[in-house]
Amino acid sequence: MQHRARQAASINQEATIRPLELNINADPWSPLQLYSIYRLVLAGALLVVTLSSSTLLKIGTYDLQVFGLASNSYVVFAVLGIFLTHFRWPNYSTQVYFHSLTDIIFLLSIVYASGGLNSGLGILILLPVILPSVLKPGQGSLFLSAVTVLSLMAIQLYWEVMGDISGHNNASAMIHTGVLSLFIMAVSALAGNWFEKASFTEELAKRRGIDLENLSQLNQSILDQLQTGIIVLDHSGLIRHMNPTSWDMLGQPEDWRERNLDDFAPELHTHMKTWLEQSCPQVMSYDIKHWKTTELTMRLSQLGTRDKGVVLLYLEDTSEQREKQQGVKMASLGQLTANIAHEIRNPLGAISHAAQLLSESDVLDKADNRMVQIIQSNSVRMNTTIESVLNLSRKKDPSRETITLKPWLYDFTNDFIMQSNLEKQQISLFVEPADAEIQFDSAHLHQVLWNLCRNAEKYAKQNTQNLHIDIQVSHPRHTRDIMLNVMDNGKGIPADDVERLFEPFFTTSTKGTGLGLFMARELCLSNSANLEYVKLPTGGSCFRLVFSQAILNNKK
Repeated sequence: MQHRARQAASINQEATIRPLELNINADPWSPLQLYSIYRLVLAGALLVVTLSSSTLLKIGTYDLQVFGLASNSYVVFAVLGIFLTHFRWPNYSTQVYFHSLTDIIFLLSIVYASGGLNSGLGILILLPVILPSVLKPGQGSLFLSAVTVLSLMAIQLYWEVMGDISGHNNASAMIHTGVLSLFIMAVSALAGNWFEKASFTEELAKRRGIDLENLSQLNQSILDQLQTGIIVLDHSGLIRHMNPTSWDMLGQPEDWRERNLDDFAPELHTHMKTWLEQSCPQVMSYDIKHWKTTELTMRLSQLGTRDKGVVLLYLEDTSEQREKQQGVKMASLGQLTANIAHEIRNPLGAISHAAQLLSESDVLDKADNRMVQIIQSNSVRMNTTIESVLNLSRKKDPSRETITLKPWLYDFTNDFIMQSNLEKQQISLFVEPADAEIQFDSAHLHQVLWNLCRNAEKYAKQNTQNLHIDIQVSHPRHTRDIMLNVMDNGKGIPADDVERLFEPFFTTSTKGTGLGLFMARELCLSNSANLEYVKLPTGGSCFRLVFSQAILNNKK
């Protein structure tokens, strides 16, 4: 990293000290091609004057032969220059000085043929002199300016020596020549210096623009690869930016840009408004259930001022953290239950064996036999509980696979109907979308659903012929989770028992162990899913499994 930084710094230093040239456009030939058109127009105008018989313009009247030769040659070189710049041969630097030098020679000849600077043509020499200072600043352009100025003064001095031209005062003519010469030198030097600084500023701005663009792309790449969802909002809840993780958490909404957060996640929007009114700019975190399915942790912070800033909303899916906690808990539970089972099973085995031997005695009366039966039945029940706890603690890591729910649930319902006292019409199945898939251990899912359906068969209705079990799969809008509901038309669960429903060893039956629902939830948690009880307004029970689609998306 440091080597790359030093290398980048070295490149920047080289870029800073190298000579800079004006880059008006992306193509440096464009200014030269434009100048070629100008000189062709100028040469054509001078040629028209040559061919004209009018004496109103006193141009070239002092030496018609030189004027005609210079004008005609100037047109030829102007046309040639058009082709040279078009085909870009010879190279750029050569052409800059070639065009400038030929123009200065021809224009000086025309000034000479017109009687010096009194003709007013001296100003035409300014642009050819400035050209190399602008396009190729350096000592060469300054030398060319100096030679041009000396040539102008020599021409004017020649005509002054030859006699009084057009009645003008000699002193005023030479002053005019000196002022024009100083003007040409000053403009050439200032133009070269100014354009060099302008070129440096343009290059620096371009380089800074590239740096900013690269930094923006780097920030965008970092945001896109973060596992934490990030949403940028204004204070009204309008979404400015959303990284792919948060987009996935909100159910991959379409056309989310410039939409309000309330359209996709009303619970997030409500918490944000509360935070803006009560806690902003203090950073706050909230645990929420997105559309009552996805468990998320949201964190809110202020970027910028309170009035003009934006809100940064961070989203974290708690399923991964919950899975890690579940692994630690199960490891601790496994060690504890193994020790307890070892201490309990040995005396329990002795009690059960003694009761069995006692039941074979001929001297026991009816009351004693009843006591022996109680000992044996409770020993079996205790052993079943220990086996259940051991099975839970020995549970291996889930072997997750992609399960297409519709065919899998169809096979499950047929299997359950065959092994229960229910008829086919007593279990209904609805799956939407039909291609819904999850990542889950197939054996664990079978065990969870079997437990839920078996509980409905045992406890929902006294007469199982009136029982109806409804299994529904849905994908709530603006979420990435799949929801599976197992509902029955029974009497439901009393409100006092709901809070303890998933606690271990809690049961309302004299024959149950109280571990069925506890084990079902633990199996769900180990597969990054969740199991919860939902009270139905129409009565009956509803157990909801929420499958985290984040696991499936990561696998893909």
